[in-house]
Amino acid sequence: LATNLFLLQGMGVEDHLSWNAPSWSISAEFFAYLLFAAIVFTTGRRSWIWLVAAAVTAPLFLLAFSHRHMDVSFDFGFIRCLYGFSLGALLAWFQHDSIAEARQALAGDARARLAWTAAEMAMIAVIGVFVALAGDNDAGIAAPLVFALALYLFAHEGGWISAFLRTRPMLMLGALSYSIYMVHIFVQARMINVGGLVERKFGLHLLGDIVLRGDHAPGFGADLPGVGLAAILAMLVATIAVSWCTWRFVEMPALAWFRRLAKRI
Repeated sequence: LATNLFLLQGMGVEDHLSWNAPSWSISAEFFAYLLFAAIVFTTGRRSWIWLVAAAVTAPLFLLAFSHRHMDVSFDFGFIRCLYGFSLGALLAWFQHDSIAEARQALAGDARARLAWTAAEMAMIAVIGVFVALAGDNDAGIAAPLVFALALYLFAHEGGWISAFLRTRPMLMLGALSYSIYMVHIFVQARMINVGGLVERKFGLHLLGDIVLRGDHAPGFGADLPGVGLAAILAMLVATIAVSWCTWRFVEMPALAWFRRLAKRI
């Protein structure tokens, strides 16, 4: 509990994922942000040099020391975070203005919209193939590079897929995304608990043994795919509902409090 309270669960202090498993990345991001602020404060316009250094050395470190390729969390999560964060920061550092100008140039150009839509569809296909082929080997360490390319492409907002992602429902999902990430494992675990109670109470066969990343775990629909599909849909609805509550009553008030505090400082 102490490591979670002090956001140390992604800094190599623990030898396992503890409490709310996804929060390891929040730990890693917190310290990455602190490091980034320190670098910018001390080196100013030369900060990009340190970002390049991190983007180059982090994947080499993972290649040398990670036994699980890119799937690191409690052990080398901070290194993984520095890798992706540095690439994103470099993209913003050098391409922010040019992307903004390109957005203006693309406005109202129907032919360009079709070309960008094709590029977006191709990028989605590339990501799908990459994840399928590189998810369990060292090639997966290139994931931040692939997603940096995707970020660069979609930041132009030139295609119809980007237009769809700017619709109100998608923007709402984007606003909820942090909460969704933080609560989805909790919601899933509670659904499995409820499923176990229902099984024992009514003699139904809902749960079974599934294999997740080589480990055995209880899950819905191990023998009945229909049950598994229904559980997935129920989990999606429940996760979004719970996420809205945490976003509305925890995340937004906390953001407002920090903004007021920042103004005083």
